[in-house]
Amino acid sequence: MKKAVLFLIAILMTVPVAYAVPDLQLFIDGATYDWGTQTWITTSGEFDLYVISANNSKTDVIVSMAIAPNDNPADVELDITGPYSKLSQWTDGYAPIDYVPDSWNGHSDLPRHGIYPTWYREMHTGDYGTIQNVGDVQPNQYGNFWNPASGEGNANRRGQVKSFHFATGGIFTGIHFDAYTYNRDGSIDKFAPFSHDAGMNVVPEPATIALMGVGLMGIGLAAFKRRKR
Repeated sequence: MKKAVLFLIAILMTVPVAYAVPDLQLFIDGATYDWGTQTWITTSGEFDLYVISANNSKTDVIVSMAIAPNDNPADVELDITGPYSKLSQWTDGYAPIDYVPDSWNGHSDLPRHGIYPTWYREMHTGDYGTIQNVGDVQPNQYGNFWNPASGEGNANRRGQVKSFHFATGGIFTGIHFDAYTYNRDGSIDKFAPFSHDAGMNVVPEPATIALMGVGLMGIGLAAFKRRKR
């Protein structure tokens, strides 16, 4: 009996490990993976966002775009190109829009991400099937991941990928992206886990940085004069 157990263990050790791939994932081409927030982050104002569905077919996958709580949606410019059917107006509260926007309902709404409540809008990206091989976009301990932009990496599941080109402008801090599907009552069904999210952070322009530097120098000189007196 002991030999049989050892033999079974030996067989299991030789079987390749099939890593789980989440039902929904987000990826930004050219972005950097931030291990602190477990999010793909880009600082470019123009980028391609990839929505990855795996394991099963899905109806009406939605991508929400949430800005920082102190940002004004009137100052955000978004030009989106891709296969989406509807883009909502900016809404203040908790996603999803079709549930109860002004209050958080635990599993009925998205996780707060340290962002909500805030201004957000929803993009309906359509249905997804199992028409191609897809993989895990989260880097492993060796830094390896499946890249939907290039196709490189281990793709061990069936699903579908859609890409959307974003060109941004205006004055704001950044955008956090989430992917999810609705239940019939409008609450959240499936959603991309924390470790497979994406975001865009705005980097101040050189002129803005220079202006801030001049302002700080002025404050320093004023403080120096006060001390001298």
